[in-house]
Amino acid sequence: MIANKLGRSGISLRQKSIAIFLLLVTLPSLVVGYAFLNCYDKILRQQFISSTEKSLNTIEMNLYEKIKAVQDITDYMIYQKEFRDFMQTPETPDTQRQLEYDRQTIEGFVTFQLMSKSYIKSVTLQGNNGNKMQLGEPVEGPEQPWIDQARMSRGGNVWSNSYSLVSGWTGPKKVLSLFRVIYSFDDLTKDVGIAVVRLNESEISGLLASAIPQEQTSTFILRPDGTVLLHKDDQWIGKPYPNADVLKTLQQHPGKNTVLQMDGESYVLFNKVMRSTGWNIVTLVKDKTIVAKTNALKITLQILFLLVILFGMFALIGFEVAIIRPMLELKKETGRLKSGDFSARVTIRSHDEIGELGRQFNNMVTTIKDLIDNKYKLEIQQKESELRIMQSQMDPHFLYNTLDMIRWTARLEKAPETSQLIEALSGFFRMSMNREKQTATLADELEFVRSYLNLQQKRMGDKLAFSLLMEASLEDTVLPRRLIQPLVENSIKHGFAARQKGNIRIQVRCYRGRENELIIDVSDTGIGFPPERLQAIRYALAEKSGERELIGHALYNIHELITLLYGSGWGIDFPEEGNRYGACVRLTIPVLEKELKAL
Repeated sequence: MIANKLGRSGISLRQKSIAIFLLLVTLPSLVVGYAFLNCYDKILRQQFISSTEKSLNTIEMNLYEKIKAVQDITDYMIYQKEFRDFMQTPETPDTQRQLEYDRQTIEGFVTFQLMSKSYIKSVTLQGNNGNKMQLGEPVEGPEQPWIDQARMSRGGNVWSNSYSLVSGWTGPKKVLSLFRVIYSFDDLTKDVGIAVVRLNESEISGLLASAIPQEQTSTFILRPDGTVLLHKDDQWIGKPYPNADVLKTLQQHPGKNTVLQMDGESYVLFNKVMRSTGWNIVTLVKDKTIVAKTNALKITLQILFLLVILFGMFALIGFEVAIIRPMLELKKETGRLKSGDFSARVTIRSHDEIGELGRQFNNMVTTIKDLIDNKYKLEIQQKESELRIMQSQMDPHFLYNTLDMIRWTARLEKAPETSQLIEALSGFFRMSMNREKQTATLADELEFVRSYLNLQQKRMGDKLAFSLLMEASLEDTVLPRRLIQPLVENSIKHGFAARQKGNIRIQVRCYRGRENELIIDVSDTGIGFPPERLQAIRYALAEKSGERELIGHALYNIHELITLLYGSGWGIDFPEEGNRYGACVRLTIPVLEKELKAL
């Protein structure tokens, strides 16, 4: 389809090859690469989303297990008698032995938990009776607000935000703690103390980072009310999350993935609601982070595309050298041959079809040159002989009638004009019999026609009037001799034959037409051509039927002469406007000021 359209167009072979390269190599490479990259982006995006969702599920499950284990520890403290006794029995000499037993039991249980659960760093039991135990790392810090909140919750689990303490072993550290008031098993309205279980915040943060690397994302934990429980930026902890769009999205689409705009950038928001606590584990991923994963593929595709373009260019260069250049050279040499330069030759560089075409062209040029040398020159000589014969044809009746007219003038007038007429006739014969040159200037040719018309006017008297007009710049224009006079003679013979009574006027107009052409109009006021005959003459001249009787010998010879000398497109015509009243014959030849080579 593309090749057919290019074949019917007017563009060059080189332009066609470039267009085919662009349409069939470059454009498909771009389209396929773009489609493949988009498809890969979608697949990678979906894989990243699925992977992140699985990671969040893993985080939620692991964190839930840790939170549940800590809450189970506090549940055990409520139901275990040793814990309640320790927190509600005052220390006296009578109870000292029992309290020591209780401490050993509690210490064994808590030590086991600390050893089996590395994320638990410290446990504190504070009884209302003043008894206190702190197991694990000795820590100090501002925990009173959480203790007050635990007392207000009346036995509920109160989880703190991430906050800082000072460890007696390792110095400052961050923890996430569970505060819970312990009630008496016998009287559920009576609290006996408070338990604090502290988790290492780095363990929780490590859990988040191990599932979803923080350099690619931002993962944090929010409470149900939107305040920050755990975040890598400490200034946000304990405060509502600063972006209202995130909070609104979490409220409208809990547990679902959404896309939102933040600070002029596009983010994918993942969130998972934890069981039992209602916390939101939130992950924000920049959209460009996901897209950046395709950079390696993009680079690979660009390299492949450049390779395709490079090999395509090599192919195009090879096509240029092997086919286009030889064809352009053949076109150039064909143009030289068309202009007549028979030294045109094509350089043969290969033995394929292109090379064979060049060899055939060279053979054709040699053959044409031989034909021109052997045949065409002979034909030119023959045509020159025919032209001389045509130009030498004269109507003998004109000579007889003129001599007769001079004789009768001499007899009747017995003097004055005889010498003048004889002189005019002598000059006319001298010009007509000069055969040395086959061409004449337009000024000389019109002077010859004027001599002829002067003699005819003397013979016919007032019945004949004439005018000769020539454009000023055409005096030196070269044309074949005796080209106009036969047409003037036709006007006198045929115009007067049809009008025995009345006068006739003959006009010869020579002027320059378009594209440097000479136009000669010979018109008269005679009867003119019948429409049927005029149409038949035009057809015979156009088809070169050679019907001399129909066309007339003079018209036929002149048209044939012009065609032989100047080629097709030049010759005799009959303009419509000039043949409405009388007859008009138009000659059209090129404007030349040098000798005609054919003559």
